[in-house]
Amino acid sequence: MLFMPSQSALFSFQMALQNSFFLCILITILFQNLFFAKGACFQPSGSMHEEEEEENFNGVLRHSGSSIFSVDEFGAKGHGSFDNRAFEKAWKRACSSNGAAVVLVPKHKTYRLKPIKFQGPCKGRVTVQALFFKSCKNLVVENLNVKDSQQIQVNIMRCRNVRVSNLNVSAPDLSPNTDGIHVTSSRNVLIKDSIIGTGDDCISIVSGCRRITARNIVCGPGHGISIGSLGFNQTRANVSNVLVDGAILKGTTNGVRIKTWQGGRGYARRIVFQNIEMQNVKNPIIIDQNYCDSEIPCSQQKNAVAVRNVVYRNIKGTSRSEDAMTLNCSSSVPCQGVLLSNIDLVGAEGVEGNVTGVCENLRWQQIGKVVPRLICA
Repeated sequence: MLFMPSQSALFSFQMALQNSFFLCILITILFQNLFFAKGACFQPSGSMHEEEEEENFNGVLRHSGSSIFSVDEFGAKGHGSFDNRAFEKAWKRACSSNGAAVVLVPKHKTYRLKPIKFQGPCKGRVTVQALFFKSCKNLVVENLNVKDSQQIQVNIMRCRNVRVSNLNVSAPDLSPNTDGIHVTSSRNVLIKDSIIGTGDDCISIVSGCRRITARNIVCGPGHGISIGSLGFNQTRANVSNVLVDGAILKGTTNGVRIKTWQGGRGYARRIVFQNIEMQNVKNPIIIDQNYCDSEIPCSQQKNAVAVRNVVYRNIKGTSRSEDAMTLNCSSSVPCQGVLLSNIDLVGAEGVEGNVTGVCENLRWQQIGKVVPRLICA
């Protein structure tokens, strides 16, 4: 049974950084977007319009029934000195507010923070709109509701030793480019015990990642759990040592997917997808080395990101299309070392006939049951 995160107002956000790395955090309970960078880097994308502010009393603005707590009103300067105290004061006031609250980080400023901790429980429901972590070490993110960012909900870039748990991430199912958790150029990342539903990938793992684990994930709606895309515009991309262990995918466009552009270089290797349940998923298992997300058809290329040593183990459930498994590999750089073990995928209600498994340019082996039977060109 998968663990379901609590819907309570508990909010715990912890960081432990080393040496000269600083974590830039922007906590916005309702509206702001978040941007983080190494060094000094609080740079939000916008703020409340001045004409919408109704009252300013002792650091508290009123806006459409919400209390807005500006870090500047609590003493933040944004001039190179550390602003931890002001952020902590603003958070404390917001967390103790009886109604809806917003911690406001004004635009056009850069704020610098030492390692900092925001913690509940709060009196009201706490919702964060987006998070962007860059160049962090020993990062812990837990017990958060992340909702309705305009693009990526949680972005982890160039980080090491990261633990993400008990997140509830949501965006409308038709919202484009709203990846739930996006990991790039990072290593030693654990994502676990989380519920993610978006208009794009629930989890996307792209170039520069190694030793990434996702465990006990509920995904849907969305585009599934993806490695890639990799190799866009003939670039080099490397991803290795990825484990997805324990997931339920509900009504997603894709299940578990590896996608690479023609003409790219590098590799996606040592990847394991196991103990996964598909519920009415359109394309449960996919490798696409000819990925082309373009209105203009992509031309055939000689180079490709190499896909090798990939395991699909203990995957069962229902497909809402006939295409239960599609392993479409490059003719110039075929997929190698792919293992299918204990696969049992059948048609969901309304699917006529048997579901299929097809492959091209794939070197693979089977252990145990594999349904549907894989037919290779």
